[in-house]
Amino acid sequence: MLMNNTKNQVNLSLLLSTLFLGYVIVYIDKLSVGISIISISKDIPMTESQKGLILSAFFIGYAIMQVPMSFAINKFGAKKVLIWSIFMIGVFDLVFSFGQTVTMLLAIRLLTGMLAHSGYPSASSKEIIDHFPIERRTFAKGILISSSGIAGVIGPVLLSPIIDKYNWKFAYMLLTILAIVASFIIAKGIPAPQKQTKAMMKEDAEKISLLKIWKNRNIWTLFAAAFFVNSLLYGINNWLPSFLTSQRGITLTQSGFVSSCVGVFALVGAIGGSFVVSKFFADKDTLVIKMMAIIGSSLVFLSYYVHSLALFILILGLATLSMTVAFVTLMTIPLKVFTGKNFAPSYSTISTGGILGGATAQIIIGALVDSSDSYLSAFIYFLALGILAAVSLMFLKKGAENY
Repeated sequence: MLMNNTKNQVNLSLLLSTLFLGYVIVYIDKLSVGISIISISKDIPMTESQKGLILSAFFIGYAIMQVPMSFAINKFGAKKVLIWSIFMIGVFDLVFSFGQTVTMLLAIRLLTGMLAHSGYPSASSKEIIDHFPIERRTFAKGILISSSGIAGVIGPVLLSPIIDKYNWKFAYMLLTILAIVASFIIAKGIPAPQKQTKAMMKEDAEKISLLKIWKNRNIWTLFAAAFFVNSLLYGINNWLPSFLTSQRGITLTQSGFVSSCVGVFALVGAIGGSFVVSKFFADKDTLVIKMMAIIGSSLVFLSYYVHSLALFILILGLATLSMTVAFVTLMTIPLKVFTGKNFAPSYSTISTGGILGGATAQIIIGALVDSSDSYLSAFIYFLALGILAAVSLMFLKKGAENY
């Protein structure tokens, strides 16, 4: 029950469902290259480092445009940016399906991050800020982030068999259709901004001082924490299929099943974690993040030594659950303390930390595996990331008023 008023409840439920659908498309697209890269590399030979570059190109483009997109949100409105983001994901997925070289694939994923994905997180969070009371925002954000779990379940199950039976190009054409259909649903499902809000957008955009926002030390502390947490999450998600097929000797379809099982844990972590944290640990956000980051990264490291597939799924699933709780809790802090015209640039700056984490993780993991010819170094790296995430939050000033 999001609101007592029935009409508002229906509107908020529709809004949240629509934003959720868009996020599912966003996360499936993020995971798609990690799933398809094995098949792609058979058609277009590449080293592990080159795989890492293709995976990273998306995140680099994403990071470059995060802050500029926040100004686009203030100028044009969150709804227009949301529609643009999902529609362009479809466009770039179609172009990606015609990729012929490593350089071409790298360039397309760079542009996908820059021009498609970069606006969605801040724009969807702006919709939550504008429509949800503060006490409901953590749970609402948790619902949206739970789409990563849904995508983690649907994506591998949907894409892996299609890639095995047909090819990766066909899979990307299918993703194109899904994204374009979703963009039309978003256009219908998200309410138009009030006239007063639209009239104020240009004025708000002109008054924002990015340098003033960046003087806030806590923004950079949250930036660092997001960097380490996302490095771990995206590092696991994107390299899990390669690890399982090359080191555990299972097929791509079986790897998709494992990824889907782990995705269920992410789903539980996002929904259950956001509910528990908002209800029982509302004033202990940083403690929750520290504990979950250390527990999660330790379990990831432990999973490397587990050869029973069922036990591996359980341990890595619990690790993903813990890291998802840490991520949800971290990314709801800005929703509680930043408002109005300052929200989008502040949130985008912090989110950029997470995106850069995803970018560097892919490059570092590829280099580590190439240099050591083993994934053990990558799992040691995962452990270090969790510890660094917890340590970085020690520099956060206490009290929401200081954020």
